[in-house]
Amino acid sequence: MPLDTVRQSIHIRRKKNERVFSNITRLWEIGRKAQSHQDILDALHPWNAPIILKFENVLPLFLAATGVFFILILWVNPANIWTQVSCFCGLMMVFWAYISYEDKAPIHEVIQFLEQQSIAKKYQLASHQQPQHISIPLQPVLFIAHLKRLFPVFNQGSISNHFPYYASTIWTDENEQQHQVMVFQYHYVNEVRVRDKNGNDVKVKEIHKDLWGVFIFDIAIQGLAVTTGNKTFDHSYRFPWHTSDIQTNQKLNIFGSDEMQTAKLLTPAFVLKLADFFEQRQGDLMFHPTRSTLCFLGPLNLFKISTQAKNIQDISTLRGHLRTFKLPYLERLQDDLTHFLK
Repeated sequence: MPLDTVRQSIHIRRKKNERVFSNITRLWEIGRKAQSHQDILDALHPWNAPIILKFENVLPLFLAATGVFFILILWVNPANIWTQVSCFCGLMMVFWAYISYEDKAPIHEVIQFLEQQSIAKKYQLASHQQPQHISIPLQPVLFIAHLKRLFPVFNQGSISNHFPYYASTIWTDENEQQHQVMVFQYHYVNEVRVRDKNGNDVKVKEIHKDLWGVFIFDIAIQGLAVTTGNKTFDHSYRFPWHTSDIQTNQKLNIFGSDEMQTAKLLTPAFVLKLADFFEQRQGDLMFHPTRSTLCFLGPLNLFKISTQAKNIQDISTLRGHLRTFKLPYLERLQDDLTHFLK
């Protein structure tokens, strides 16, 4: 009987979607309890349950299409009582389709949460936390304001200059030497203004831009700024310096805070390390004159994941995504900076 078929279809759909909701709840629990990236992967295999991660929405879509068809019949003969009844039935079908349709948002939200947890565990990123070397933690606003005052590159916005996201971590080089690091996103906003026909200053638009970078603390090198941009720095780095290598001078602009100290620091070996670091990289590399702090700032998104979550419909595909994805720009910067500082 058609009625029995519909009843069975509704029952199967409800069971499938209940399994999906159960899997979503379990994934949230895995993400909250995991202590490492491997813990997340181990919890996803073996799953020992249906691995489906896709809502069954065939019936609501069919009801919506049928309902729209019934509504359109009204345009054939609006005065006919049966077309009016058909239109009412169509509206009821569309309404039932709307309330029974399962949105994909819960699946996307839990996948995004597991991605964030995997990144934090894999790269040991403590989100919105200050580095461990700070003995007396400051309030976040004061801490960020202090860091921005150290280097003359965080005043590029005429309206706003802030760090939407930052995370502390520890980098260890090949010699097991550890570096206290803070990875951050720098967002700044500039305002474009023009004069109208009456000579009044009028705001046209705001331009939002992002840069990404790292602070590394307890660094021996001091008083040096190197940039691939055609610019100068403020009085903190007031002495421009040219090396004996023509290609390096063409690509890099080097400034020092003390002329004698800069001359001692920029040995041929050190200049070669700078050239290697900037060989395939754009940005600013700065060493504070007195605070033993390094700052690198560049245009590449250090938090960008190598692969995006596309068409994940089961737990096995999700595990494969979480196992293979990485932060390639952050990894490369970590390798290059730890090698540079050896």
